[in-house]
Amino acid sequence: MKNKIIIIASVVILIGIIGTIYLKQGKNDQNIEKNDNKVTNLKGNYDIIEAMKHIEATNTAEEINNILGFEGKKSIVSDDDFKWEFDDRNYITLKNAADLPVIEAKIYKRTIKNKNIQFPTNEELKEIIKNGITYNELVTKLGGIEGTLNGKSEFAIDYIWVDGNYQSLNATFNKETLKCSVATYTYREDD
Repeated sequence: MKNKIIIIASVVILIGIIGTIYLKQGKNDQNIEKNDNKVTNLKGNYDIIEAMKHIEATNTAEEINNILGFEGKKSIVSDDDFKWEFDDRNYITLKNAADLPVIEAKIYKRTIKNKNIQFPTNEELKEIIKNGITYNELVTKLGGIEGTLNGKSEFAIDYIWVDGNYQSLNATFNKETLKCSVATYTYREDD
């Protein structure tokens, strides 16, 4: 009998925890949607989109802490990797891959989607890249809509565009040639 009571109490507590998480998640979604898809919870000196404009892959973790106005968390995998969490959906990482520092942003897609973007087809995109295209030329091809900076390294810059259906175009531009070297489409509404 005592075991049944413990099991029932555990299930009730577990349901309460799951319910709380679910309600909290729903509130976060409502806050973002009610504010024209803008993130309103600012942490540090900038929102994530503005922060990416102020940091470089060559910055140390301490320099990035000072620029952003809060400390990043050191990775448990590598002492050289750090993560700056702006909220539960937006963060920046500094990773060192083969001694090459890379800054990457994980930006919640609802905050940067634009229903006016019309992407080229896969075939058109392949042709565009094969012929070589700069960032400004791609912006023109996308109707003048600027990309959101979401990655930097010593040799490349990454941008993302998200359409109204949450399809995203990620494009990497070589810093030396200024041409797009890689471009991919993805579809995930929950990012």
